[in-house]
Amino acid sequence: MADIDDKVYQYTLNFSHEAGLETDPVALKDGVLRHMASARTVVTTATLERIGHVHLSLMINTAARYGLSLGEVVIEAVRNGSQPVAALCSAISSRKNGVRRPKQKPTLRLV
Repeated sequence: MADIDDKVYQYTLNFSHEAGLETDPVALKDGVLRHMASARTVVTTATLERIGHVHLSLMINTAARYGLSLGEVVIEAVRNGSQPVAALCSAISSRKNGVRRPKQKPTLRLV
């Protein structure tokens, strides 16, 4: 269980160092562990291992940009089939922050 989490964390940490981004390793590890825990509420650890640590890192990064968890993205992918992560995140975000129904003055009807 912790093996896939460590792989995702290490890959993300190495990527951020290669990209020249300043990251807090403790906060990054905490964030990765929270995302992985949310994904485990939807799928098994074996499924996460089959997805692969590189793709999971990409999914976490994209989900974080939209303010979503990895679990939300994974369940959306399960429902709608394989799609690009950005499209899934956009669909979830628009559904969460969608158009609100304008408030109308209530009408009273006698029956």
